[in-house]
Amino acid sequence: MVNLVNVLIVEDEVLIAQDLSEILYDVGYKSIHKARSYKQAIDHLQNNTIDFALIDINLNDKNDGIQLATFINHNYQIPFIYITSYSDVQTIAEVKITKPSGFLLKPYNKDLLIVSIELALFNYVNKKVALQTISLSNNAQNDDVGLVINNQILLKDNYQYIKIDIHEIWWFESDKNYIIVKTESKKYMIRCTLKKLIEQLPATLFVKCYKQYIINVQHVQSFSADSANIYGNQIPISRNTQEEVMQLLKR
Repeated sequence: MVNLVNVLIVEDEVLIAQDLSEILYDVGYKSIHKARSYKQAIDHLQNNTIDFALIDINLNDKNDGIQLATFINHNYQIPFIYITSYSDVQTIAEVKITKPSGFLLKPYNKDLLIVSIELALFNYVNKKVALQTISLSNNAQNDDVGLVINNQILLKDNYQYIKIDIHEIWWFESDKNYIIVKTESKKYMIRCTLKKLIEQLPATLFVKCYKQYIINVQHVQSFSADSANIYGNQIPISRNTQEEVMQLLKR
């Protein structure tokens, strides 16, 4: 199952919140939550799996967007971008402390908004990968590195990021500088290496069976010493990995 990235828009002006929602929806972000106050935003965070937030600084509330950002940093560590009309020295100083992924002034530009969100999610993915002690290549700034969090892989599909349950993945196939992610309904592409990816995957489900393949053993219907059958697709098993693959498949 493909799960779309959940976006939270925190904006007290209804028309602006609706405009932001429509812009995101048009480019593929279908799971959008809206909050008009600090309290409503907290409720959404506590009752939904929010992946990214757009936050207005002035919420006409005793608690503003900066306080909300502080709460997010302490409890959820998700990326967020401020959208505000304020750019005075004091506001900027307070904003910097919360380490946002971006800062956009109203009236915002649609294209810049989308690019800012994409970069924020991209940088978030790479930061998490780095924290998992996976060395990024010299071309990491151009990599769409898949990241496994809570049994879901976060990857880029066209102009948005989506989440796919790892149990739905049949196999990963290396194709030069990219990896093909094969599911029942679709193939996706990520810019990564099998070596980086296998370190993020649960060893009870996934095994590198050949120099070009990582398979999900849950979807193997039959196997022999030199190949595994996944719904009619024969995936090769190399001699070097044969023993490890056989042990996992037999379990």
